[in-house]
Amino acid sequence: MPSASDATSRAPNSPSSSHTRSRAAVWIAGAALVGCLAGFLIQLSRVNSAQDDLTQTTRALHAARLEAALGAAVIEAQSGRYEVARQRASDFYTGLQRQLLPVIAADQQADARAMLSERDSIITSFARSDPASSGVLASVLARLRETIHDAGLDSTSVTNAPTR
Repeated sequence: MPSASDATSRAPNSPSSSHTRSRAAVWIAGAALVGCLAGFLIQLSRVNSAQDDLTQTTRALHAARLEAALGAAVIEAQSGRYEVARQRASDFYTGLQRQLLPVIAADQQADARAMLSERDSIITSFARSDPASSGVLASVLARLRETIHDAGLDSTSVTNAPTR
């Protein structure tokens, strides 16, 4: 026959059994907390990576739009539509100053500022319907493409970027 001490050691509500359950619950809660924290950190890393990709893609989009605006201005000038070319060139220079200049490195900023320094003379030559202005603007387009490439904002730089 079992003794009284055996009955108390097997009792479900004994202090040692309660202590073991509490300890197990703390470990389970701790493991769940660590798991949630790890999941949060992984997702935070993915969000940051996606935000970086979005920022780079947005910058490349602005650069592509500027290149398209300048290309359209060159085409209009070569077609003899100097007023339309002047408007498109003006839009290009405004975008260059507001959108591209703030997001590129110092080396490319010097190139962009050199292009900006020619703005007034080019706009004036279009206002005067000067046929030579299309050639000048075409050289600006070539320099813009080089600057965009050097800044890593051309389509090949963005599409070949490593995915995460």
